[in-house]
Amino acid sequence: MFLRFVTTRIDKNSHKSQGVFAASHALLDSDDLTREEWERLREMIIWFNVNLPSPPKKFDSRRAIFWFKSTAEENIRKVWELVYMLREHGHHVEVQKCRRLGNIVWEDDFQVAAFPSDSDGRISIQ
Repeated sequence: MFLRFVTTRIDKNSHKSQGVFAASHALLDSDDLTREEWERLREMIIWFNVNLPSPPKKFDSRRAIFWFKSTAEENIRKVWELVYMLREHGHHVEVQKCRRLGNIVWEDDFQVAAFPSDSDGRISIQ
């Protein structure tokens, strides 16, 4: 099982729902946060930068969509912190579940990157 946390905003590269990391970076760059919220959000993003592997530099991730593996329990707990902060600032966030992905192009112990496919078995939950 794979999980993806998304907002209702459409990403310009993948043309799919924008993930919470892109939305979190945009919120961090906005003027909508108090100093304490900005610091808390920055700490969350740093945690993911340290604890969630990135694909190799040569990997072209512009169209790829990243999904957490359901076994990545600590990462999923931490991403809920991002979800709560985004929701506090008016972002509608959904969780998408997928049992199979058609075009996985990269993976590690916690996540996969896949190109969107009509053969993906995806459902959205609130």
